[in-house]
Amino acid sequence: MTKASPITTPTVPSATRRDEPRNSPGLMLALLGHEAMRRLRDAHTAHGLTPRQFHILGLLHARGPLAQTELAVETDTAASILVTQLNPLEAEGLVARTRDMHDRRRHVVVLTGDGEQRLRAATAAQHAVEDGLFQSLEGSQRAELTRLLMLVRDDLTGGEEHCATPSSLDRKSS
Repeated sequence: MTKASPITTPTVPSATRRDEPRNSPGLMLALLGHEAMRRLRDAHTAHGLTPRQFHILGLLHARGPLAQTELAVETDTAASILVTQLNPLEAEGLVARTRDMHDRRRHVVVLTGDGEQRLRAATAAQHAVEDGLFQSLEGSQRAELTRLLMLVRDDLTGGEEHCATPSSLDRKSS
């Protein structure tokens, strides 16, 4: 009868084994995402915008005037919630809502000149935050990180155009 050899585990320094849960990619992404969101929110609010309002202004800049219902779909936001985002933007003159010439029941949301200026300033602040977040990465590493994050996002959202919002992720898993 031969003696079975004992099962051995690789020797891992105890400090590394202890840090393993902290270094899991998912946890690091969640924690870093929380910190990145805090910093980005601070940059946006310094310019009088919430992150959602920044997103709305960015969509209007990129796509031009949108019907309010289209904007709700593009931002993955309930119409009633979208109104609460648009009201202060309109009150500050950053967007204007007008009736659609072809369908008087629809409202079209337009980015104003003041909205364009506010978006430019908030975008510059956002770029400064991103430069701070990624200061330890070289240009090629930052580009690779962006590429990898886009792969994960597209996989989680089924390739939808919407960024990985909680509701777009819910659609993939249900």
